[in-house]
Amino acid sequence: MLGLRKLAQCALGWMFVSALVSSAQEVAPGIVNYSEGQVVLDGKTLAADAARSAVVAPGQVLQTEKGRAEVLLTPGVFLRIGENSAVKIEAVSGQDVRLELLRGEALVEVDQMVRGRRLDLIDKGADARLERSGVYRFNASEPAIAVYFGRVRVEDDRRGISLRPGQELPLNGASALRPQKIARAETDALYAWSKSRAGYASQVSEWTGENLLGLDGQPKYGNGWYWSPWYKSWAFVPEKGYVLSPFGYGFYAPHAPHYLPPVFADFRK
Repeated sequence: MLGLRKLAQCALGWMFVSALVSSAQEVAPGIVNYSEGQVVLDGKTLAADAARSAVVAPGQVLQTEKGRAEVLLTPGVFLRIGENSAVKIEAVSGQDVRLELLRGEALVEVDQMVRGRRLDLIDKGADARLERSGVYRFNASEPAIAVYFGRVRVEDDRRGISLRPGQELPLNGASALRPQKIARAETDALYAWSKSRAGYASQVSEWTGENLLGLDGQPKYGNGWYWSPWYKSWAFVPEKGYVLSPFGYGFYAPHAPHYLPPVFADFRK
């Protein structure tokens, strides 16, 4: 009887944990998943534990002083803002998101780009449409758009050009858009912090995914963001198989075998 009681208690505990992350949440693009240091949203300083409730609504500005912030867009897309930077969400329409970098620098990690969705970031009047999974760097202080991995279409009122991995486009107001080569192995503090956050996001995703399986072993989930009360963070869980982050970390569906590749990969090699 004692053994049966323990089994029942374990089953109830498992059901409780699973219920906490049992369904994908309707997370509006713009939710602040993480912040450190001084971060201000719409004129108000964010608390350190504001991850689940703070949302950058259309028309609002998120800015950092001596701080950094991570913002969730559509499932599998992370926006990370460096120090002394500001970003504004221009519009959200269905699954389409339009942002503007007002000052400083930002990096966008796109782990999953679903067909039919549109993601645009405006940098000094140039409209960059992110077309594939990848890592994209934007700078408004010394206006430029860089592609570490992926592909982006950049347009202004007169011109348009597509950037591929290892290319950077200075936005210096010249009459022609001329990309330059970059050394993708040479990175900075924002890139290093973003890669660290990507690794953490993968860990949260793995733990959360394991708790999306019912007691019968059948998955009870869909593609999307899930709140993890233990990590106090949102987790991206794909619908099936796995998604490989451009930083080299895997995001696995709950039923996907984790011992299969990719375990780790570095797109720059």
